[in-house]
Amino acid sequence: MKNNRVSEEVKTPAPAAMPVFPEGGIKAWLVVLGCWCTSFASFGIVNSFGVYETYYLQNFLKGYSPSTVAWIGSVQAFAQFSATLIGGPITDRYGPMVVIWPFSFLLVIAMMLTSLCTEFYQFLLCQGILLGVSSGLIFAPALSVIGHYFFKKRAMAMSFASTGSPIGGIIYPVILNNLIPSIGFGWAQRICGFISLFLLAVAAAIIRPTGMRRQGRFILLEAFNKPAYSYQVAALFMVVLGLWTPYFYLAEYGLAHGMDAGLASYLFALINAGSFIGRMSGGVLSGYLGQFNVITSACYLSSMLMFCWLAIESSAGLIVLSLFFGATSGIIIALMMSTIAYTADHPSKIGTYIGQSTFVVGFAGLAGTPITGALINNYHGYTGGIAFSAAVMMVGAFLITGARYHFAKEKLIA
Repeated sequence: MKNNRVSEEVKTPAPAAMPVFPEGGIKAWLVVLGCWCTSFASFGIVNSFGVYETYYLQNFLKGYSPSTVAWIGSVQAFAQFSATLIGGPITDRYGPMVVIWPFSFLLVIAMMLTSLCTEFYQFLLCQGILLGVSSGLIFAPALSVIGHYFFKKRAMAMSFASTGSPIGGIIYPVILNNLIPSIGFGWAQRICGFISLFLLAVAAAIIRPTGMRRQGRFILLEAFNKPAYSYQVAALFMVVLGLWTPYFYLAEYGLAHGMDAGLASYLFALINAGSFIGRMSGGVLSGYLGQFNVITSACYLSSMLMFCWLAIESSAGLIVLSLFFGATSGIIIALMMSTIAYTADHPSKIGTYIGQSTFVVGFAGLAGTPITGALINNYHGYTGGIAFSAAVMMVGAFLITGARYHFAKEKLIA
């Protein structure tokens, strides 16, 4: 019996020891900069879809309804999130660069192909699927590398890296709005593509993985047995179901309520400016208040701002709403992957944990804005769509409260 017990102990693999995290240094911060570049080129262009939708409805796709055109952006968001289910485990097992290099090239190709599109199915294939998949397969692997360099400062580092997204969400719409009237949609889109090419080349040059790898199963479904993880995934699903509504429909709402067309087109830039502030402040506040506390508060505030939208019709009110909702939603987007990463018991599992969660959340991104568009078109106009988005986000806020409780029941700062 004693020999059997010894042999069983020998066969049982010891848990992987936690590594020593640099928590800084030139190499670590260059990784953050490289991830910032991928955030700009991937999430930045996805966050800009509102300006594309407005332009398509007025030009290429005049005969289509807003909810139909919104499917392009929804498919793009779904493809971006769901692609991480593959990209995350590959990153954990083989490193991020085997994913980042080829799909950076593919993202630029997708940008250039979009400049040639004129039909709905072409935009859906090039901008929705190809660009979406490429975005997901470069940003998430880059973000997971940050978790190999930081632990105590991980939330701050990931938040800073994610600020590339709102900056891209400001720059791309400004370029498109100013260049389309003078040089046309095709060349305006190609210039955005060249900017993406430059940024992704920088990212490929400066992101340096640690060599940390894991073996074993490709997917780690046992993660869902952890309440702190599963509650978060459910919460983020509900939050994302309503989160993108202002990013897609705020300008159209403004136009419907008498807002100047030029000013309405800049609401997307304003919401992304607010998002930048939110992401920066979210990363800093996490160090003092705890990242779970900060993201939970942001979920409640975002939902309440959506309910406030029901009473706003003036241009000044919509500008203020853009900035405030951009800030609170920016905190959520900045911290959602960081809080997921903290539930992993070893950094070599971070990519897979993020990939699994964002795959599930991707279905919310796919369904959210088309549901909202259908409610706008068929049920009580904008009131129905906004109320739906606000309600599902409030449900998500309750669920993430449960995740925060299970993550640290006895801690005030978590």
